[in-house]
Amino acid sequence: MFKQWTDIIKEVFPHAEILDAALNYPITDSGWDIAVPARPYECDFQNPDYHLFVNLQDMLTGTELTKLNSHFVDNGFPLDRVTVIVWARNIQNILPDKRVNVINFSSHQYEMWCSYKASEDVLRDAFDFRRKDFRYNFVCPQRIYKPHRAALYSQLSRYSHGNTSLQSKGYELQYPNLSFAEYESEYNNLINLLAMKQNYNTALFSIVSESQYDVEYGIITEKTFNSIVAGMPFLVVAHAGALRDIQDYGFQTFGGITDGIHTWGQLFDETYDTLDNCVRIKDLITSNNSYICDKLTKDEMKNLWIDFSAICNYNRNYFFEQFGDQLISELRMDLLALWGK
Repeated sequence: MFKQWTDIIKEVFPHAEILDAALNYPITDSGWDIAVPARPYECDFQNPDYHLFVNLQDMLTGTELTKLNSHFVDNGFPLDRVTVIVWARNIQNILPDKRVNVINFSSHQYEMWCSYKASEDVLRDAFDFRRKDFRYNFVCPQRIYKPHRAALYSQLSRYSHGNTSLQSKGYELQYPNLSFAEYESEYNNLINLLAMKQNYNTALFSIVSESQYDVEYGIITEKTFNSIVAGMPFLVVAHAGALRDIQDYGFQTFGGITDGIHTWGQLFDETYDTLDNCVRIKDLITSNNSYICDKLTKDEMKNLWIDFSAICNYNRNYFFEQFGDQLISELRMDLLALWGK
């Protein structure tokens, strides 16, 4: 039903070798180990149509990309025939002038979209507005302990009108969902999202706790898209500029539109998005305290959701109807630009 992203590469570069999962699991304290050829003679560069693609399919610290580029430079690889595929947008800006080709594309993101798109009817029904039962101001699902998540949990857990978890530390959401062990064994984002249905349907908005926080170039994962598919407004605890990245993908956020004098369509104060790591979480909460710290009534939540349902519906429709095709279209255009060099 869906075209594989590797097939798109083969359409443009028929003789390509694709290392479609080059990061060696698990990640270490110093980052990822990457499986690539040690010397150029291990590849078929004698074939003038040969091209090596290396897919770095997960979150990076930036160090890995720098080391990988140095490996290819230091060992005499033909840099114009090596392309690294990375998830984080613009992370290639950290590289020197002498470097391999870099394309921004997430195989994980695209494969997640394919899974969700195949179950679109199920997901639209599961998160239909008629199933809303506003009991909590917000929901904030967190699975694996990370410092920024612990800091967020310590702030949000004090509010009984919020539904916050930190599963690896034993703190669960209010309603049933996959346990930490179940998710680890299944690792199926679609099943996980459907299992969290009641938690999303009983909250006005979500506070997304993304995978990365104190990095310059972060990623947007299924954690954000789950809120979009669930038809919810959202705040995002992530790397600085994460909201800009979400907007660059084609989605709308909830900070409103301004002409410098007036602002329309504003739910949240989104100025936190560009602040320093040490204050971003605190400012997100304090600048939006009327939604996070103060209990909203059911009527208030319902009216707010109605006010912003147009944006929520736009985001969900864009996700299902255009987002996956847009990812593939951008990949194809980048490949054609590379081929035409």
